[in-house]
Amino acid sequence: MHHHHSDADPVTTCAAVRHGRERLCARIAALQTQPDAVFIQDFPAVVAAVEADFRRVEALLERLGDVCLHPRRADYAVVLCALHRTLPQIEGGDIVLGRQVADALGAVLSVPWDAGSDLDAAAPQTSQVGAPRTRSMRAAESLH
Repeated sequence: MHHHHSDADPVTTCAAVRHGRERLCARIAALQTQPDAVFIQDFPAVVAAVEADFRRVEALLERLGDVCLHPRRADYAVVLCALHRTLPQIEGGDIVLGRQVADALGAVLSVPWDAGSDLDAAAPQTSQVGAPRTRSMRAAESLH
């Protein structure tokens, strides 16, 4: 059952999601330039920012009644699980793992955002249908 709110705009939602992803990618890129000790100190805040972005996107998709909400939640769960499984090791000083995870996370978040059919109709995508999820899932699997 999909309920569309009259004030929910698919084009604005797509733009907001893409802008949030761009901010996260820039934050990850900046993190990667930091010395090891700063990277380890700042990594948990990046994980928290990813969690907050995922929650915000889910709320926007719920508001639109997007058909891809549940598959997207499953994708997010994979990413968050991988982040939380590796976070204690990174906080413990495993900088090699931390930088590998940050690289994989940046790859996942930089994949063109593919919304459900409702949003696809409103905002044309430049990527092939199905390609973003496949690439993002491969990148997420490298987090494990």
